[in-house]
Amino acid sequence: MKTGRKVQGMQDKSNILEVDRLSNRYEGQPLLQDISFALKQGEILCLLGPSGSGKTTLLRLLAGLEKEDAGSILFCGRDIRAVPSHKRNFGMMFQEYALFPHKSVQQNVAFGLEMQHCPPDELVRRVRTVLELVGLLGLEHRKIDELSGGERQRVALARSLAPEPQLLLLDEPLGSLDRALRDRLTGEIRTILKSLGVTAVFVTHDQAEAFSIADKVAILYHGTLQQFDTPEHLYRKPVNSTVAGFLGFRNLLKGSVERQGIFRSSLGNLPVRAENMVPETANILLIRPEGATLAHSSTAKDDALRLSGTITSRQFQGSSYRIGLRSGDTPLAFDLPIDPPPPEIGRPIELILNPSALVLLSE
Repeated sequence: MKTGRKVQGMQDKSNILEVDRLSNRYEGQPLLQDISFALKQGEILCLLGPSGSGKTTLLRLLAGLEKEDAGSILFCGRDIRAVPSHKRNFGMMFQEYALFPHKSVQQNVAFGLEMQHCPPDELVRRVRTVLELVGLLGLEHRKIDELSGGERQRVALARSLAPEPQLLLLDEPLGSLDRALRDRLTGEIRTILKSLGVTAVFVTHDQAEAFSIADKVAILYHGTLQQFDTPEHLYRKPVNSTVAGFLGFRNLLKGSVERQGIFRSSLGNLPVRAENMVPETANILLIRPEGATLAHSSTAKDDALRLSGTITSRQFQGSSYRIGLRSGDTPLAFDLPIDPPPPEIGRPIELILNPSALVLLSE
């Protein structure tokens, strides 16, 4: 089987997981194409992308539940493509949880350990340890249908952690929960995984969820890996308009690099910092939505980058105002501080743009 070339960082002894040019097809159609990345021990990776982007397929390939057409998967330096799923010592947690309703919390958590023929004393110790870790001590004898959605999620997490997996794979485990509960549990899951030093791959289509839990984020789109980066760097410097659009950025201006440090667009010539410059392929300028303040509320210098327009929408969001404006023929959107409040709809507005919020992208 062809494994393809090695990418930078592959076969690094500090990496626990190395995926190199992994590809998969279904009925002749490509599902994944040349996926390459690496993780270190204890890192949490979120696979982020729209439905049909290949996130779950990639997770199933890592788990050994599907077969790759090309590429390699190394774990602890060993090629695991021929290793059956049940012998990889990887934990899995799905959105449906697949808990046994007729069993108690304790019995559900112990199930994987029983399959491993864990000694009774060790089994009791591990079950108690993970139940304490996920905050379920005292509920050991409850039936699953007596638990809330959040408690069931914790049982599923405890069950997947009890066998002490080398790698934990989570497929949208919070997808069925409401937003408030998801936000709370995302932080708790990260804390738990970090306390154990567990390496994990977490599938989600929710950007906020990915940014809250991940050390690294992989953006998948139509089966290709668009960007692999830290959450902060991904937000600050998306590599192209596909990534920027998926992250919800709306201020994407077409144009061209006029000269070093200058981008010509419908808003005129805009300065771009050297560290935000991309090679000649750059033809789109991103203005991140948090990169503006009201001109009269700013202490900006006379040579500050100013933007004028007319308010087209104004929405209070608690900690900020989301405003839409039109500058010439160009629609834009920004998140402004609540003090002072922005003008009403239909009124003129002048903003100061932070140069660090202007990033050049390729198509």
